[in-house]
Amino acid sequence: MKSINLARQAITVITNNVSAQALGYTTYCAAVIRLANGNRAILIAAAGATASGISATLLNLIENTVNVAVIGCAAPTQGQGTWHMNDAEQQALTIFSTGYSTATLKAIKATRNICPSCTFFLSQRGLIVTGTEAVAP
Repeated sequence: MKSINLARQAITVITNNVSAQALGYTTYCAAVIRLANGNRAILIAAAGATASGISATLLNLIENTVNVAVIGCAAPTQGQGTWHMNDAEQQALTIFSTGYSTATLKAIKATRNICPSCTFFLSQRGLIVTGTEAVAP
């Protein structure tokens, strides 16, 4: 299965299991990475006014749906850029950049359009960004 389809599936699980109210205040992101051993994993992040991290129940639902390892990013901490509505991808990219130096970023899907700074970051790494998605060629 293509990496973007894994990311789409993960976001579908989130949107089907999180209230419309929470989706209105919180952005979610699924970032598919290829680990050094060749396996794929999905980083799941949330950011926004009500973001408090991703529950274990939601992570298990996603993992059971996509059948690859799912890694929940820590709850965002207050600071520059953290409380914007579209910063879930920043959370995922920070975790990717600091914790997975031997991995390759393959695809991203967010519940809102990817922000301009992340669009620039992803474009510099060769990903093609369109609205809520970014894909490695």
